[in-house]
Amino acid sequence: MRSSNFGYIPALDHLRGFAALLVLFFHGCHLISHKLQSNVPYDLSFWPRAENPFSSLILEGHTAVSLFFVLSAFVFTVGSTNRDLNFTGFYRNRLLRTYLLFLFFLALGILFNTENFSWAGLLHSIFFMANNAQAIDGGPPFTFVFWSIAVEWHFYLLFPLLILLVKKFDWHLLPILILVFFTLRYYLMLQGVDMLVVSYWTILGRIDQFLIGMLTGLFYVKHFEQGRKFDALAFVGLILVLTALFVFNQYGGNGSNNVKWAIWLTIEASCWAIFIIGYLSLGRHFPAALGKGLVALGTVSYSIYLVHYVVLDFLMGRDWDVWLRVADPFGTALLNTTLILMPLVVLISAGTYWLIERPFLVRRKTYMVRAEAIESA
Repeated sequence: MRSSNFGYIPALDHLRGFAALLVLFFHGCHLISHKLQSNVPYDLSFWPRAENPFSSLILEGHTAVSLFFVLSAFVFTVGSTNRDLNFTGFYRNRLLRTYLLFLFFLALGILFNTENFSWAGLLHSIFFMANNAQAIDGGPPFTFVFWSIAVEWHFYLLFPLLILLVKKFDWHLLPILILVFFTLRYYLMLQGVDMLVVSYWTILGRIDQFLIGMLTGLFYVKHFEQGRKFDALAFVGLILVLTALFVFNQYGGNGSNNVKWAIWLTIEASCWAIFIIGYLSLGRHFPAALGKGLVALGTVSYSIYLVHYVVLDFLMGRDWDVWLRVADPFGTALLNTTLILMPLVVLISAGTYWLIERPFLVRRKTYMVRAEAIESA
């Protein structure tokens, strides 16, 4: 996604597209395979064991949300380094980037689930509290992924303050904050608080991922401008991500609620941060033709994220999600997700991008101003 506020880095769009597709495969493979094996509604008690680290990437594909969060903080930090942030412009651009498509799906959720409407729920949803149980329940297809957009917005509200503090106290502040928030989560765990809820669904659990994204951005600005290469970190980071997800899955994965939630999301984000640095270094060598396809996916990644669950629900309600079958339920789910769900979602997402997202994206303006320009004004 090109922005007038910092130099364009195509590899970031590659990663956004990958993250969006990973969420799609996560939901598709989980829900379709569960449907084939059970007649009861899906819940977290059904959590399959990965046979190898590669399958854990899909079975624990919720990790893509963590990747999105790290990337968001990375982008804003890179753009804000050696520049001053215009708060009004920053929030205006964030609204134009995320809010209109969000409102579109919220309206659909209300339209198709009028029995769940309440004014209190509407206020929770539109004022960035969609991760709250009181928010509008537009049915899983339309509003299920809204929680992460709410958490993202909680970070947007904090970012201007965080970047000011970093400029004042240097990068050393960020590890200290990570330690502070971990200590707070650990204390809450000792008090019997539900750590899965706190860590997975709220900014208190996710803040480490944004802080790690900021650290990654600061590292990028300091070292990439010197032309240093970190290609090997792409492979190191990938091994760390796959290993961490496999171990996480073997200990119950996202379907269990135990002590791991106090620290898991921090570990997860750290692995992705290493991979991001390596991939951005490696991405400088990609052929132009390959890059264009990956950039296109990244461009419509936000639409993919919001559209995919609607299409999946539509297909499953008509048994069109199991047109292609093999003996193994997970294999059937993977096949139909790849050949039916993914092409439909990408096609529809291209439409929502051009019709809903892009007309507002072109209205974004520069909100980053070089410090020296302000001093001389």
